[in-house]
Amino acid sequence: MQFGAATTNHPSTATAPPQSAKPACRFYKSGTCIKGEKCLFRHAEEDLVSRDVAPATPVATEAIEDDPKKDDFSRSIGGAFVQFETGAKVSKIRLPSDFSAVRINGLPQGTSEQSVRTMLAKEGLDISVDNVYMLHMDGSCGASVRSDDPSFSKRLCTLFQSGCAWEGVRVYATPIAAPMPSGHNARRVDCKKVHVSWHKAVRNAWLNFGNGETAKRVSELFSKGTYRILDQKVTTGPATEAQPAFHSYARPRPRNCLNWTVMLTEVPAAAETKDILQAIPLERNRPRHVEVGPPTYSTDAEEASVMVRSLLTKVGPLEYFEVTLETNARRVKATARFLDESDARRAAAELDKRELPFHRKARLTVQMVYSAKFKVGTNIYDAVYPRILAQQKTWKDKNVFFKAYNSTDSLKRFRLLKIEGESADDVAIAKADLESILAGVVAKGDGATLWDSSLKANGQLFQAIKKLEEELSVTVLRDRGRSELRLFGSLPHCEEAERRLAELIRVESLSMSARVIELEPHKFFWACHGGYRKIAARLGPEKASFDIISTPKRIVISGSLEDYDVALAIMEGREQVAEPVVQHEVDEAVQECSVCWTEADMPVKISCGHVYCQDCFERSCTVGDGTAADFALLCHGNQGTCKALIAVGDLQEHLSSSTLEDVLERSFASYIKRNPNEFRYCPTPDCGYIYRVSSEARTQNCSNCLRPTCSACHEPHVGMSCADHRDIKSGGYQAFTKLKKELGIKDCPRCRTPLEKISGCNHMTCIACEAHICWVCLMTFPEGKGIYEHMRKLHGGHIDLPGL
Repeated sequence: MQFGAATTNHPSTATAPPQSAKPACRFYKSGTCIKGEKCLFRHAEEDLVSRDVAPATPVATEAIEDDPKKDDFSRSIGGAFVQFETGAKVSKIRLPSDFSAVRINGLPQGTSEQSVRTMLAKEGLDISVDNVYMLHMDGSCGASVRSDDPSFSKRLCTLFQSGCAWEGVRVYATPIAAPMPSGHNARRVDCKKVHVSWHKAVRNAWLNFGNGETAKRVSELFSKGTYRILDQKVTTGPATEAQPAFHSYARPRPRNCLNWTVMLTEVPAAAETKDILQAIPLERNRPRHVEVGPPTYSTDAEEASVMVRSLLTKVGPLEYFEVTLETNARRVKATARFLDESDARRAAAELDKRELPFHRKARLTVQMVYSAKFKVGTNIYDAVYPRILAQQKTWKDKNVFFKAYNSTDSLKRFRLLKIEGESADDVAIAKADLESILAGVVAKGDGATLWDSSLKANGQLFQAIKKLEEELSVTVLRDRGRSELRLFGSLPHCEEAERRLAELIRVESLSMSARVIELEPHKFFWACHGGYRKIAARLGPEKASFDIISTPKRIVISGSLEDYDVALAIMEGREQVAEPVVQHEVDEAVQECSVCWTEADMPVKISCGHVYCQDCFERSCTVGDGTAADFALLCHGNQGTCKALIAVGDLQEHLSSSTLEDVLERSFASYIKRNPNEFRYCPTPDCGYIYRVSSEARTQNCSNCLRPTCSACHEPHVGMSCADHRDIKSGGYQAFTKLKKELGIKDCPRCRTPLEKISGCNHMTCIACEAHICWVCLMTFPEGKGIYEHMRKLHGGHIDLPGL
């Protein structure tokens, strides 16, 4: 099944399609339609806005879903659900095994989430309203309730085992798979959405003509789509001539030479004779007679959609369900988004190819939709858009579609991009393609990364690069943390920019070089209290930069040796320079960066009031202190003394999605490393999933690589205790085995009980499990009769003869 998707024209926008008229919901007055649900049809009393749009077209709900401000800073990392707080610190880690859930059935109509929470609280079960999802299915009401307590499901089902009386009704609880919380990760593929389609009701029609030429002409016009019924192309068969009838005594009747028939199939069920005749405008092509067959099913479109939605909601709660209004399509197409990814998977597995409740001969189609989102800088998107546009054809050939949304922040700094399709492998490949494009190219010359220390400041070289950007229509990002330049644009332009950059940096290096002045604590204090400003005023801000992130702190002089000597002289007091007077205006537009102490380039102001260059803020976050007692991103404002935890909202607003995800993953890795008694990584190389450490031995299989690991001793032993495994690993077990062999002791092959044979017959009987055993080869028998024949044929007898 293929759904159409609008490709993006540059610059693209996420606009809703024109509102289309909808019929009023005939279930609303009767009470069948549940108020509060997103009904497919208009409620006359409420005049609901239509949400019937093409699945690939962004709508209001999807725009809200894609709004970066909706991020709750929970992520799925290493197979766990990780919650982050201020400073990008890990606040909570939960594993899928930590959750349990129940479905409560039989609730009165109109029950709210708060009512369910109150009912459970009376039973001693404390549940957040956010973990209660109301279910409205086939006139009944229920709720799916999730808890972080793995014993919650068992406790509640025990309480409600025979039903629980509540508000005059009896409610029941059954355990279900717990819906997992989903963390937004713009660089990951997620799948909560499904594409749904089913055949529209159609009928057959027969057109009778007086001659074959007209019949063939009309058949061809319908086949080409020139003639359409209710604006829909129909399927047509060839014109056929009526066969002659025969008398009972085998004499043929005269042939009816005026009787020719054209059969039309896939005719819309709403079409009548007048609609078919209206599709044939020329009078000379009109048939003599039209016969219309019955529709394939009588359920109208509104009721059919409600039935399909009901099938989906029985699997799990939906965020929305939208039907595409395509009058000329042969199938009804819809998009549903589940609250939980596992429900979407189950719906695709259980409902795809299922017979329709209103049309037993047809089947429902339910396909998973995989999507990935990217938040990127607007300047980067503008530069690489031609490459994305060229790649779109390859993606579209594999039914993977791309969409770009306009920036939602006032400064228009970021764009949200999305790719989605019905094949996980194809979407993953397209995701990798897009990541490669958005990563840009590191500028290199003669195999080395192009960089000059003067680029730490906004000096002449930086201004020359800005002019080069405009001239070549490329974007050049300087990464001061990695000391590299990244190029974004078409490949030929990037190659030309790389060549020109190499020449600019070569010329710059001939006249300027960087020299570092490392600052001891008392010199750092001097620099913060006017010393650096004196050096910058004397040499110029393009030649001096203040690095307060590195350890030790330092001043970088990008100039000649004489400039370096002047800076040292000022710092050592050998040259006196008056501290420049800084006049602050009330609405001063120029602000200094808290890191580099120069005029902020693309200024970023965080919650505590301090200002950064966009690049400096990103660098300060990427080199955050992960070696301290607790990972935390701190503000460097006020000469490095602010140390306020950076708000998660600031991280989200001022970092690209790739940098933000890198920061959160680094924080997570730091937490796992610092808490080995709480969590450990799976021992499988490159797996990356974690498991919870326990004091009691418990073998668990990694949900990623399925490797068995003991959560107590962290070794892959199955079917034995930690002590036995340690004994084997240390070599003690091998020594014990050698001793048993020397003493002639063997283990029962069935129950492993040690047995010793002193003398006599090789037919042994285990004293523990009573197995009949051949002592020579340890083969077991259910009875003792067959063992002697076995020993005679294979071992020459049942007694060991001396000397043999």
